[in-house]
Amino acid sequence: MRYVVVVGVLMALNGTDAFSADIARLVVKAPPAPWTWSGFYIGGHFGGGSGITHVGDPYGPSIYGDDIRTPKALIGGQLGYNWQQAGSPWVFGLEADVSAVDADGTNTCLAYSGLFVSANCRIQQDVMGTITGRVGQAFGPAGHSLAYVKGGAAFLSSRLSMTTNALDFFGRPEASVNANAVQWGWTIGLGVEHALAPAWSMKLEYDYANFGSRDIATPLGGFQTVPLDPASLVETAGLPTAVRQDSHVVKLGVNYRPGADASRGWDNRPAALLTAAPSVSGWSAEVGARYWYSSGRYQNDLGMSTDQPLQNALISRLTYETTGHSGEVFGRVDSSARVFLKGFAGGGGLTSGHMNDEDWLPTYRDTAMAYSNTYQGRVEGTIAYATLDVGYTLLETPGAKLGAFAGYNFYRDRKDSYGCAQIAYPGGGVICAVPSPTTGITISQSEDWHSLRVGVNAMVTIAPGLKLTADAAYLPYVSVSGLDTHYLRSDESSPYSPANGTGRGMQLEAVLTYDVTERFSVGVGGRFWSMWTTDVLTRGFGSPFPTSVLPIRAERFGTFLQSSYKFNAVN
Repeated sequence: MRYVVVVGVLMALNGTDAFSADIARLVVKAPPAPWTWSGFYIGGHFGGGSGITHVGDPYGPSIYGDDIRTPKALIGGQLGYNWQQAGSPWVFGLEADVSAVDADGTNTCLAYSGLFVSANCRIQQDVMGTITGRVGQAFGPAGHSLAYVKGGAAFLSSRLSMTTNALDFFGRPEASVNANAVQWGWTIGLGVEHALAPAWSMKLEYDYANFGSRDIATPLGGFQTVPLDPASLVETAGLPTAVRQDSHVVKLGVNYRPGADASRGWDNRPAALLTAAPSVSGWSAEVGARYWYSSGRYQNDLGMSTDQPLQNALISRLTYETTGHSGEVFGRVDSSARVFLKGFAGGGGLTSGHMNDEDWLPTYRDTAMAYSNTYQGRVEGTIAYATLDVGYTLLETPGAKLGAFAGYNFYRDRKDSYGCAQIAYPGGGVICAVPSPTTGITISQSEDWHSLRVGVNAMVTIAPGLKLTADAAYLPYVSVSGLDTHYLRSDESSPYSPANGTGRGMQLEAVLTYDVTERFSVGVGGRFWSMWTTDVLTRGFGSPFPTSVLPIRAERFGTFLQSSYKFNAVN
């Protein structure tokens, strides 16, 4: 009897364990809470852009100038906080950012008369930042993409110098005004952000900022009371005026959310190994062709000495505006080791444009002109360029990727200007007072630019088959060699003035592509290049030795159309 009872108890206990196991198997773990954009974030950004600084002319309407272009490269950081209610696509946020800026631009100002010795205005920008509110809407799979608009306050720290040109005023303290200031204004912008992992997201953003105006006094100037008479030059006092600045910038950024695991991806794999499905052979490639319609600006400033710190006072300036058409081939190869190689090469023609040749020679022995500006109404030439980058994909999901790269860019620019018409100095007896036809060549300009590139590359899918790709590159080292040919300078021993030096720059590019098929795509994009020198000397008119500083600034920007074909592509 006891044996039966013991056996029954053991069987009962065993049955209880089995029953408990069955119950355990029926327990369903609650699903994790849906991911949202809510929370604190901190990150960095890299980019560039341009802007205009307008200097008012207190003496009267200007013949030329007053607007100073300021292409810029920038790098900085941001922090912010987002709110998103569960189940709602709307995201609200606050953000503050600050950027170190590399920008340096010049142009003529106060050129209201050819009898007045106008000035060279130079803008250098150092720091800019914003404090903004953001409103956006999440979209795409699981709401991992965010389109947003933003607006708020902005500030800019910059340096302005206004220097009266011509040797007669060279080195005189009262002939130069320098003003450093921090200006506050407003900003608006828009962007798209994509979460690559719970802790990591990348963004592409455009911002416009207007920094209002500030007051400044113009420097000591000079006026010719009798045209072409060097003895009639009299000094003029400065007057108060105002300076306005604005800015257009594009930023590529990365944000980190401290509350999430920085080492894990959406599928709980290590974030550093986030990859799209690999191609069959372990690599993928894309090749294509583009047509680029571009505009360009080239400017060189001829100083009065070989001392770089004294480059603000000028004798002469050449400014070219051109339109170009070019074709190019491009390609990209991605390996299974996350290393990529990309590049493009192309060339074409400069089919139209004009050039302004400015001189400040109020007491010149032959033709004393306070300010001369001759207009060459026809410019033609050629451009050629190539870029090669090698990089590494830092983060990647099936719909987005973020990488860093380093590379090399070559840019060649050849320009010929034709015709000559005086637009500043009144009356006859001066150069080009009687316009010459645009069939005769007057000046040629050529430059070769060699640049080191470092930057970031990002791609995000914003709809099925529709992708946005962007590049932002800083050029920390630029080498330039150029040749200026003045065909009409028979008074000099040689028409040739070579120049060599170094500088910096930035390059931006963005393209929106659509996959017509799994392998064939078409796209439209934009590109902006800018290079500016920091140390260039020229050997004027055949001199064996450097004769003057020659700061050079070049821009090329425009829109392109492209088509491409993918090999071993995986969407």
